[in-house]
Amino acid sequence: MENEKNSNLPAVKRALSYANPGRSDSKITIRKVILPENDNLDEKLAWICSSLGFFEKIDKGKTAAVIFKEIYLAGMIGQVLTSTTIAQRIGMSRGSVINHLNNLLHAGLIEKGGKYYFTRHKTMQGIITEIEDDMLHIFSRMKRVAKEVDSEIDNVIKMK
Repeated sequence: MENEKNSNLPAVKRALSYANPGRSDSKITIRKVILPENDNLDEKLAWICSSLGFFEKIDKGKTAAVIFKEIYLAGMIGQVLTSTTIAQRIGMSRGSVINHLNNLLHAGLIEKGGKYYFTRHKTMQGIITEIEDDMLHIFSRMKRVAKEVDSEIDNVIKMK
């Protein structure tokens, strides 16, 4: 993704790659969550975050979604944000924000370049598509290894 140039914030560039070290240890979680009847933006973003495994029982304020929304909206206008900026915008301690940022990073929803945070794609549909591509790549590798395991087990059985 290339963030458009902004006079106040640097542009962050990254290439699409499955070898991205920032995502190599990411954890993809998918939950079946009931889509809320309330049709507003905040509820939809909260539903997406919840479907991707966010919102522990202690996160009553859905802080992860609030932080993600800030980063997403900034990305829509070509900006990237620091943890300090996010903390100031949402009125939370920087430490709490960093904890949520690390969870969002680990889930692959956002990325980090230096001290700046940004979504992995400019659009929400693009973010979801990239996560889906990551999952398909993981399952493809798992199927290949499973086929090898089956073949090796067959060979062991034939030798007995």
